[in-house]
Amino acid sequence: MTLSLLLFIVSFIMLDIIGSVFYIGVLLLSFFAVGKVFKMNGDKWKSLFKLGKGTGFYFMMFFPYLVMLVVLFWASQMWFDMINFKHNFLGSLSVVTLLTLILLFKFPKIKDMVNNKYS
Repeated sequence: MTLSLLLFIVSFIMLDIIGSVFYIGVLLLSFFAVGKVFKMNGDKWKSLFKLGKGTGFYFMMFFPYLVMLVVLFWASQMWFDMINFKHNFLGSLSVVTLLTLILLFKFPKIKDMVNNKYS
């Protein structure tokens, strides 16, 4: 029982770290792809970020986060199943819930910073 709980906590922390690193990778990949596809320069990036008082920037930050949550849910469910965790669905849901709570608290602050910069 104690070993199972310890393994869950270590797995939970590691999956959150992996999710954060994966988010950074998907975020950079999305900026790279948008830059290449639309041949973005400084003025185009600025107009994208100003779109709707920062909504363009907010979308560029939110979409990779959503992709990361979906992939991480699948990966954590697979991981908890592999280590024979009794409640693998709840464990996966708790990892995604923690990251969603971070999203709800941090992203509005980022949007306010963007609005202050471009207003």
